[in-house]
Amino acid sequence: MVIIDFVAAVLLGALSGMGIGGGGLLVIYLTLIRSVDQISAQGLNLFFFIFASAAALFVHMTKRKIPLGILIYCSAFGMTAAYFGAAAANAVNPVLVRKLFGGMLVVAGGIALVRNLTAGKKAKLDENGKKF
Repeated sequence: MVIIDFVAAVLLGALSGMGIGGGGLLVIYLTLIRSVDQISAQGLNLFFFIFASAAALFVHMTKRKIPLGILIYCSAFGMTAAYFGAAAANAVNPVLVRKLFGGMLVVAGGIALVRNLTAGKKAKLDENGKKF
């Protein structure tokens, strides 16, 4: 099982690095394959995200793409929201959280699918406004 966990971690890390949403996939992997309860899977997902976002933050800060003032502002509100979100997650039935999370993933996937299917149907124009 360690090999499967390692392969899953590498794949989910790569998907997360490409912006595909490896965190949501991590929760699915943990709940379906590893039989971890929903709240624990979400906590592990947040733990994973801390390290992934810290690495991304380091890269962006070294390239000077994130102003420090905005970073402090967003961090303060993010920590506050995380506290209240954790309190809300503990107050709600885990089965309900699992169903809501699954529904959110289905809706988000459906929206992404529709956007991708309709994006290919838009006519491409050259610089003179003519189709090519």
